[in-house]
Amino acid sequence: MRRTVLPIIIFVVGQLASVAILVLWVVNQATTDAGVGWLLLGIFLMVPVIGGAALVFTYWTKSRLMDDERVNFISGVSHELLTPLASLRLYTETMQIRDIDAQKKKEILTSMLEDIERLSGSISGILLASKLERGKTVYRFEKRDMAEFIGRYIESNSSLIGNAEVTAELASNCLCMVDENSMSVVMNNLVSNAKRYSSAVAKIKIGLRRPDEKWICVSVRDEGEGMGRKDQKKVFKMFYRVSHSQGGMGIGLYSVRQIIKAHKGKVWAESSGRARGTSINILLPAQDDSEDNGNG
Repeated sequence: MRRTVLPIIIFVVGQLASVAILVLWVVNQATTDAGVGWLLLGIFLMVPVIGGAALVFTYWTKSRLMDDERVNFISGVSHELLTPLASLRLYTETMQIRDIDAQKKKEILTSMLEDIERLSGSISGILLASKLERGKTVYRFEKRDMAEFIGRYIESNSSLIGNAEVTAELASNCLCMVDENSMSVVMNNLVSNAKRYSSAVAKIKIGLRRPDEKWICVSVRDEGEGMGRKDQKKVFKMFYRVSHSQGGMGIGLYSVRQIIKAHKGKVWAESSGRARGTSINILLPAQDDSEDNGNG
């Protein structure tokens, strides 16, 4: 706290002193016969000093916020990596020390596989965010029916969905040029977030509609914690987390935004407030059957 407050106090005192000096200079020059030239010179010299100090303080503030975000990211990564590792170690020690029956061994192995998948997902998320940040991701765009894509996604990701109650309202005639692998990453992040910030049994609604001829809208809505208006604007920034108590690394929605930008689309969050759920909405350019397929 002291690291933040002290520079702010110094900056405010310095700015007040600069303004006071400028005012005294103006008053002095106005009450003497020094001339207008000296008055303008004093103002000309003082204004850059005040502006420069303000720029330095702004840069310092942004750097400080970035440092805080990096600390939070390290904390989130530590939690996401160490938790499944600790669980795997416990299961391994249990199987070494105790004689367990076949059914119990099967349950333990299933839990170990889940932890491995979680660990692998966390590492993959970090690597993906790094590639997106450096612009190293290669996309293969193909025309796809988004209703079929979302339907297949729900069927093939039962382990990720788990005990969540997922409902889908999928309109027809929703064709897009998409990279299936990256869009699967988008859906994984949105479903994972919906579960993370929901109650014990998450209720997730996936919607697909075509609001006009130009766009197709995909939405993933939950009935969980929700978020404030300020969070809705910041939630797509790298390292930003709405709630530190729920874990996470703060890179999921950042990756979503970067992928959707590469698809020439738009993404935003909507929430009526805390404990009122959140909806992540995506607009993708619509394609018609008559339009040519292609890669990008």
